[in-house]
Amino acid sequence: MVSNPPKVLISYSHDSQEHKDRVLRLSNRLREEGIDCTIDQYLLVPDESWPRRMEKQIRESDSC
Repeated sequence: MVSNPPKVLISYSHDSQEHKDRVLRLSNRLREEGIDCTIDQYLLVPDESWPRRMEKQIRESDSC
C-alpha cells in the first residue's frame, strides 16, 4: 500500500443501474490497487449538501 495514496473522485451519470454498478466496480478496483477513490455510492447521506460535498471532493482530489 502506498503511504500517501493518490486521491480521485469519479463523477458519472446515473443513466442506468448497470452503469452505476460498473462505476462501483471500477472504484472498488482502484481502492484495491491503493488509490483513495471516492464515489457517491459510498455515502448514503452526505454530511452536507451534495453540491457542497462534490466541490469539497474535487478540491481534495489530486490533479493529473
